[in-house]
Amino acid sequence: MTQRKRACYQILALVLAVALIVPILAACGDAGDKTSPVTTMPVKTTPAATTPAATTPTATVSKEPVKIGVIIDYSGPGAVAGFLADGAIEFAEWYWNEKQGGINVGGVKRPVKFLKYDNKCQVAEAAAAAKKALLDGCVAVTMGGISGQFGYPIADVTDPAKVLYATFLSNADILDNYHFTVSAFINVEARLDMIAKLIVEKLKPKTVAMFGHNLDIDRDSMKRIKEKVLALDPGIKIVYEEYYPLDTKDFSPYLTKIKYENPDVLLTYSANDAYMAIAKQMMDLGGWRDIKLVASTEAGAFPKVEKHPGAQGWYVPLCYLQGHGTPAQIEFGQLWAEKNGSAPSSNHPVIISPLVAAIKAIELAGTDDRAKVAEAARSGKLEYDSPLGYLKIGTDGKSNITGFYVQVLDGKFVLVE
Repeated sequence: MTQRKRACYQILALVLAVALIVPILAACGDAGDKTSPVTTMPVKTTPAATTPAATTPTATVSKEPVKIGVIIDYSGPGAVAGFLADGAIEFAEWYWNEKQGGINVGGVKRPVKFLKYDNKCQVAEAAAAAKKALLDGCVAVTMGGISGQFGYPIADVTDPAKVLYATFLSNADILDNYHFTVSAFINVEARLDMIAKLIVEKLKPKTVAMFGHNLDIDRDSMKRIKEKVLALDPGIKIVYEEYYPLDTKDFSPYLTKIKYENPDVLLTYSANDAYMAIAKQMMDLGGWRDIKLVASTEAGAFPKVEKHPGAQGWYVPLCYLQGHGTPAQIEFGQLWAEKNGSAPSSNHPVIISPLVAAIKAIELAGTDDRAKVAEAARSGKLEYDSPLGYLKIGTDGKSNITGFYVQVLDGKFVLVE
């Protein structure tokens, strides 16, 4: 597998929601009304549902921790991701160790300990962090940086060692070519289908402009969305398509051209700081006219976007909205508020999801044997209700989660029917 060029963009604030993580209005995935056989955040009225099938009814207790590695950007251009990840780690350790008395490993309750590694927003550092996590005895590795390019060097280390790599990255080629890697976030192909249908069937444009950051992975996603849009309606005209360098601060030259073309829809693929700059700079240029902006990346990547004057009317994807969704999603919001004194953002479920997946794979395997945990994660039997909704990971490592679209109206997220 060739290494991707070095580049880094901030996603969360969860990617990234990547650990101040954001709000949702409906359940994620394709079975939001199902009751999970194994809940991630147990619902108080149905505690029995939290018992993993692979464990014994009564667990003994051990003080030996189960180590899980967390690779994320704690320094460099994407350092905000590390700050966000810390919140998710603290919550996960509090929930499992204090509220649940540990994770159930083959009938033994053991504390979970997350070891943090800085990839410094660099490909080489991501590989070094993965090697260090294995040397430190981590049973699984999670996350992997705020851009898809950092997944490959991590998987290059974990896959030959038969170690689970659970990530919120969902690049199809990572999952297709590495057999012990799973995505605990969206199903990319299903998400791209959702975007194309929103544009064609809901917004019904005659003209579309496309604008995103210049990464091969992101350009490929935009290309696939364009193909899906034109397949649904060949009469749509693409009037503008441009990709900007990751270090771009002044978007006004691009936005001026977009306003000149005056498309019905502007499809964007950007990171959190870019979205906020775009919103502000377009207002400085006189506003959006009747252009409808459709974001391709999670709304959690740009926190409080719904409050920004330049974002009113935008269509943005979410996977979590406070107070809505499956029992585990509702319970997650309650538990997060109990721990932190405030509601979670829509980014928090995204960044915590790989941590949950790793724990659930260990419990399903009933052991901390690395190879058996990695195999359990790809067995097709890893399914549970989660902060992102009812989540099932297939034998191909892909999840069933798609999310949904909301529109920013009057400072709030309104579900798009």
